[in-house]
This record gives sequence, C-alpha cells and structure tokens, in this order.
Amino acid sequence: MELEEPTAYEEGWLRVLDELRDSPAIDVLNEVQDDIDLTAEDSLFDDLAEWEGVELGAELRNAYIRFSQLGSQWQTVPPHPDLAGEFRLSPLPLAVHEDAPEFPSSLYSDEQRELATGFRVIDSSPFTGTGSLVAVRLQPGMENPEIWFSDHRTNSLWKMDLDYAEYMETLRLTKGVFDWQHLFTEAPLNDEEYVGTARDLQAMLDILPSVFPDHDYAPLHARLAERLR
Repeated sequence: MELEEPTAYEEGWLRVLDELRDSPAIDVLNEVQDDIDLTAEDSLFDDLAEWEGVELGAELRNAYIRFSQLGSQWQTVPPHPDLAGEFRLSPLPLAVHEDAPEFPSSLYSDEQRELATGFRVIDSSPFTGTGSLVAVRLQPGMENPEIWFSDHRTNSLWKMDLDYAEYMETLRLTKGVFDWQHLFTEAPLNDEEYVGTARDLQAMLDILPSVFPDHDYAPLHARLAERLR
C-alpha cells in the first residue's frame, strides 16, 4: 500500500525533527514520528459542530499535522549551557474528539476543574513526565478556541496569548523548551515563585539563536523583555 505523502505544512514539522537531530549542540533522547492517520481530516471538525455544537473556524484547517504522534525529547550537550525540552503533538481533528484531561480535586479548585472540562490536549511531554500540557478549550460560539497551559509544577491553569496556529508556529521556534509557554501567559515572572521560569526563558533565548541561526528569535526576545518589565 502506498504511503500518504506529507503536506508542505507537515514537511515543515519534519524539518523541526531534523534540526534537533542534526544539531551537534543537541542530544535527542527520544523521538516519535508515527505514520499519517488518514482519518485525521476536516470532516471531523464538521462532526464536532453537529454532535457537540462547537464549530471551529476555517483557519484551523490549514494548521494541523496528520501524524498520529510527532514529538521529540532533547537536551543540550556540553559545552553549551543546560537547556532541555519536549513536545508531543497529535492531529487536531482527532484531539478535539478526545476526553478532557483529569485534574484532581485535591490539587485544583472546582472552578479550575469546571474550566478544564472544555480542554482537549494538543501538546504534552510524556517522555519527561512533567505533567504539564497544552490544550485547546472548546466552547460553543468560539470558532478560534483559546489555548491554555496547565503548569503542573504550580497546579495552575494559564490562558495563552496565542491562538492554535500561532502556538504551532511558536513551538517550531522554541522546540518545546520547558515552560516556554509562560512567555505568553500572565504568570508573574518577576515574582519569587517564577524567578526560575524567567531565568529559563532567558537561557532559551540566549542559547537557541546560536544553535538555530536560521530562525528569527527577535520577537521572542522582545516578548520576554516586555514580560519582565
């Protein structure tokens, strides 16, 4: 049986894996690249609208991958400063039909758990097992769904200032550096609780531009400077 050819968008994501694998500064600890799932198609968005009353906008139909799973767990190697990350993506048309992730009542408030009933996971770090995840939040009448970061380190849920397409594009730059999402949340990076996060974000933007010089990190530098004011 002839294998399905990846789209130009999917080829871009395969290049992300290549960049990590080919960089002498990076040690790829684990990688997953499953086959394209032919059931991951736009018609599943139509099913979501019909069955659950959630209609997603047309802009989402050009910004997802069809690989059953695609991801990488990596870290820098000496003499480069320590930096690590992981991402694990699945097709958006399938993800929106999965169950919401569970948040235990012993750690999360009733309000947080109610909010999370609309979450559908789009990115996680199962190899590392951090417990943190990123989800779209499905809501009737919201064609371009919110993106939320669940930071299990602090048992907190943060709305991100990115939509789905923007999240995917920014992930291609950050390569899944741990906690990069806080560049786009309202987490108080100047507070003591987030001093380590701010330090890690600065390290990310010190290291990645030299490791991946073909990418433009200037907007992320500007974003961090704004967040640290």
